[in-house]
Order: sequence, then structure tokens, then C-alpha cells
Amino acid sequence: ALLPLLGRKVTELAADLVTQLTFFGRIVEAVGDVLRRPRLLRLRECTTQLETVGLNALPIVLLMTFLIGVVFAFLLGIQVKKFGANIFIADGVSIAIARELAPLLTAILIAGRSGAAFTAQIGAMKVTEEIDAISTLGLSPIQVLVLPRLLAIIIAMPLLTFVGDVLGIVGASLVAYAQLDITYYTFFERVKSVLPAETVWFGLAKTPVFAAAIALIACRNGFAVQRDALSVGEYTTKTVVQSQVAVILIDSMFDNA
Repeated sequence: ALLPLLGRKVTELAADLVTQLTFFGRIVEAVGDVLRRPRLLRLRECTTQLETVGLNALPIVLLMTFLIGVVFAFLLGIQVKKFGANIFIADGVSIAIARELAPLLTAILIAGRSGAAFTAQIGAMKVTEEIDAISTLGLSPIQVLVLPRLLAIIIAMPLLTFVGDVLGIVGASLVAYAQLDITYYTFFERVKSVLPAETVWFGLAKTPVFAAAIALIACRNGFAVQRDALSVGEYTTKTVVQSQVAVILIDSMFDNA
């Protein structure tokens, strides 16, 4: 029973990859059309999606990264305090947050929040035949529905990650002051001396790739929805799982490159 199940899963995975590559090709074609004729880009829809993906997600990203900074600093502080190396908490926290934690956690959060929303929105339009109506009007569903979401998430992700970097380090500084008696001035001076700009840029450079992968998976699953409400829920769940796995795999490839 195990071997047939494994074979079915591998076949399904291969079919998903082929479908994903085909959808990616359609997006590249749509991007080429927009580059040739910029007026095809729907700026109003882009700004609406940017507000939804970026501005509306800001509070939860700030809260999450702040708390991650607090928790990580607390756990690391317990260890460095044993060896009298209190100041090194700034090194560990700042590098970990800027290089890995803020980009990865922000991407996972956006995958669960915006990725699921993309799939549900496009899937609902598929069920109510709005996508067919768009095609009937002579418009491209990729240009109308996908490109604004893709552009918005690619712009928003680095900005959210940068703010997450700042809040995570601020959270760590509070713990360093309360637990290890390190003043805020000393903490941030140490961060300034040990956190190179290259590390921050490395963390931020990953985020547009995360964003593109999330948008690609989410929108493709939205178009794959069948004409029933149950299918919307199934593909929304698929989007969250596939996006988070993709983000972790991409992060691993960046770190091993």
C-alpha cells in the first residue's frame, strides 16, 4: 500500500510542478506585454493590493518580530550570562534577526495571510464566473488579477522585513537592559559595530524571491479552484502549506549558495 501511495504523490507533485511552470510562463508573457505597453498595468489595483498586503499587515508583523526579539534575547541572555559575556547578546540577536529570523518569519506570516487571501479571492471569482466575464471583455485575467498582487507583495515584503529587523532588535534591547543591565546606548553601539550592512542586505535580498514564490503559488491555486465552495477551502489550505515549504526551501538555497 505504501508504494502505490508514494507513486501517486510523486505523480501529483510532478503534475503540480508542470502546472506551476506553465503558469509562470503566462506571467512572464503578461509582464512582457506590460513592459511594452505600460498602460496595461492597473495602478489603482496595485495600490489597493499594496495597502492590503503591506500596510494592513504592518501591525501583526511588528508584534511578531518584536516578540521574537524579546524571546530570542531572553533565551540567549540566559546562556551568555553564565560566562559573563553579556554584551555578546547584541551580536547574536542582531545578526540572527537581520539575516534569518525577520525575513523568514515575515515571509511565513505573509504566506499565511496574503497568500491565502489571494487564493480565496481568485477562487471565489472563479466560482462566481467573474474570471470568465473578464476574459469575455477582452482583458487578460493574469494582467488584471495576478500582476497587481505580484507587484504589491514584491514591494511590501522587503519593507515589512526591514521594519521587522528594527522591532526585533528593539525588543532584544529591552531584555538586555532588564536582564543583563546593558544600557540602551551600549546595546545599540554594539549592534552598530557588529552588524554589517551586508548582513542586512542579504536578509532583505531574499524577501522579493519569497514574495514572488508566494504570489505565484497563491494565484495559480486560485485559478485551479473548481466551481464549488469546498474547492476554495482546499486550495487555500494548499497555498498556505506550499508557500511555507517554498519559503523554507528558498531560504536554504540562499544560505547554501
